[in-house]
Amino acid sequence: MFFMLNIFASTFDVLINIIIFLLVLSLVICIHELGHLFFAKRAGILCHEYSFGMGPRLWSTKKGETTYSIRAIPFGGYVSMAGEELDAEVIKLGQKIGLVLDENQNVSKLVLNLEDNRYPDAIETVVESFDLTDPNNLNINGLKVNEKAMYVYQKNEMQIAPANRRFNDKTKTERLLTTFGGPLMNFILAFVIYLTIALFMGVPDMASTELGGVSEGMPADGILQSGDDIQSVNGVEVDSWNESGNSIVSQLDEPVTEYVFVVERDGQTLTLSPIKPMHYFYNLGFTLEPTTDELIVDQPIYVNSEIQPGDKVISIDGTTFNSADELITFALSYTEGTSDDDPTEIVVERDSEQFTYTYVAYSEEVLSGLGYEVYFTRIGIESSSKISFFGSFSSAGQNFVGAATSIFSTLKLLFSSDQVGVRDLSGFVGIFSMVKQASALGLVYLFQFIALLSVNLGILNLLPIPALDGGRIVFLGYEAITKKKPNQKVENLMHTAVFFLLLSLMIYVTYHDILRLFGL
Repeated sequence: MFFMLNIFASTFDVLINIIIFLLVLSLVICIHELGHLFFAKRAGILCHEYSFGMGPRLWSTKKGETTYSIRAIPFGGYVSMAGEELDAEVIKLGQKIGLVLDENQNVSKLVLNLEDNRYPDAIETVVESFDLTDPNNLNINGLKVNEKAMYVYQKNEMQIAPANRRFNDKTKTERLLTTFGGPLMNFILAFVIYLTIALFMGVPDMASTELGGVSEGMPADGILQSGDDIQSVNGVEVDSWNESGNSIVSQLDEPVTEYVFVVERDGQTLTLSPIKPMHYFYNLGFTLEPTTDELIVDQPIYVNSEIQPGDKVISIDGTTFNSADELITFALSYTEGTSDDDPTEIVVERDSEQFTYTYVAYSEEVLSGLGYEVYFTRIGIESSSKISFFGSFSSAGQNFVGAATSIFSTLKLLFSSDQVGVRDLSGFVGIFSMVKQASALGLVYLFQFIALLSVNLGILNLLPIPALDGGRIVFLGYEAITKKKPNQKVENLMHTAVFFLLLSLMIYVTYHDILRLFGL
């Protein structure tokens, strides 16, 4: 029974994480497509469908001219706009169709299948002449056509699109705003999330020395307490959290093996027990267990590493270590990284037996681009916060800029470093893992990840690549410079070809996501 309960609990957790993942992805994608839809409707473009997901339609409802739908594959989404792609005429001269007339004897429906019995009053006719593009003279066989007339297909209906309702016939400004609207909404979503968190949670009070919180399970847990007023760190008096040379952060950045805090608590000045920090060796690929003087691995940082929690580090590239200080000195000088041809070799002890493993260690350049240092420590404390209206906008702006610049740093590494490649990117499986980790840390961390994901999606869509919004903007730029539209057949061919290349890239990235997920 206990075994079955464990299986049920594990399955339930997986289902919850899948639901959270789909909700996160849905929010970011739907907001993106909503931006396209909003500016398209403002420009008077006919939008046939606003869809979340791809594949077969699971649910739909029609409001005004637009059908809103959810499709079976919850990845991606789109707004179907008239004239966005190369339009072929739906009807042709000599074709037999049925015409349904309204009370004014204008054509309201063009039934394409004469065997369709939904409109028994349809007038069977052969198309002899028609113009369904000129908004001032919509006609077929001499009959006036309603500007909102519908093509009737076997399973659905679609409104006709006169030239004044088509994407490609709108002004360059209207098309630019419609194209840029998706990424813009992603940026707005991210900023609103960062701003909301700052308004409700407050912003860090950098001028204070009061402790705001202690992370559970971290080295400071049980020693420092929320509300402690920190007086000194390792004998150095501090006067702010991070606003002067004698700040708390500056002292915690010192590469030492323990920190001694003097705090004021409940009116008393206390010298607390030494705190051994968690050591993060990002260039070497692991963290150290802080509760022991032995060099015991707490967690491997590289997912595909064969190093395991509890391993004792004996040597790296032939250099042996007897203390954390020696390992820190080594790490701070080990900044060039390694490669597949000349990997890092580490010897660890596990269950009284030694094992030798090799892996590629990231260089200082790569780690800096990813937002990490070669080596740093953490004890799990955070500053106190204060509610500040204007400070919240400043904090939201800083977080937004940080999220935006981080992706540019990553993209730069793809082209400038031989240690980072396409296989290191994350697809849907990788995003699922990150959503799972963020949700486990709490609601605030989850929303911060949503903001980061939204910024990433917005920027990636603005890359000047066909099939992406940025590629369409490039073609608009070409039109603005040359004063003539690009060949629509060529443009659509490029969009289609690159779309399948991007799809292949996503499959490749997802494959490596799965390998990393299983530590392969």
